[in-house]
Amino acid sequence: MSQNNTSKNSLMALLVGAVCVVLIIAGISLVSSNSAKKCESEGKIYDNTTRQCRAKTNAELFSEKCTGNTTISGKTASCSDIKRQGLEKAFLNNTLIWHSDKLYEIGTSSEITAGKNAGDYCLSASDTWSHIGEKRCVVLSYTYLACSNGYCFLDEKQDYKNGFVAFFGKYNMYNWDSFSATYKGKGPILVCGQIYSYEDHPEIKITDVASQTRLSPQASMSGNTLVYKYSCS
Repeated sequence: MSQNNTSKNSLMALLVGAVCVVLIIAGISLVSSNSAKKCESEGKIYDNTTRQCRAKTNAELFSEKCTGNTTISGKTASCSDIKRQGLEKAFLNNTLIWHSDKLYEIGTSSEITAGKNAGDYCLSASDTWSHIGEKRCVVLSYTYLACSNGYCFLDEKQDYKNGFVAFFGKYNMYNWDSFSATYKGKGPILVCGQIYSYEDHPEIKITDVASQTRLSPQASMSGNTLVYKYSCS
């Protein structure tokens, strides 16, 4: 009888232990699931090793945002070609541009070598955030167009508050038809002027179209990079 009780107690202990293990695993899974959801809400990824949120790599972001084909400056581009050329970061920064039927990255101020007049070299639209207050040339590789009540805009991004904007006031006498005929599907576009901060995003006001804008400008080439030069005097 004593042996039977001992066997039953051992079996019960095993069952209790197994149940505890299952509950612990379930608890860990629940915590991991909740943590993963929290990370996802922050645009990050949950790392099972460190059990912390981490920023997504450029490769992960690119895989999310570019699948199959995408549109650059109004032309279709293959995501696999962008990856093959190592231009994923340029895609994420919206600094890709077509030139002679090939994709290039717009050179930014960080690529301007010492000894040159940096003010003569154009910034990419994504680079303007760190140049508020300067009078500079800016390259727009792809633009979203908008007009409202006589005011027209060239926006770097569809959500204009998160990107650079070229603002055309009523003094330019544009309507949607003439504005879109001039700029829709055109690229690159250079805009020149003082970079202001408006509603926490960079903007240039275009008061003289002839002197402040250029269509299809010339560029110097270095590998997969194009650098544009235009002096905003």
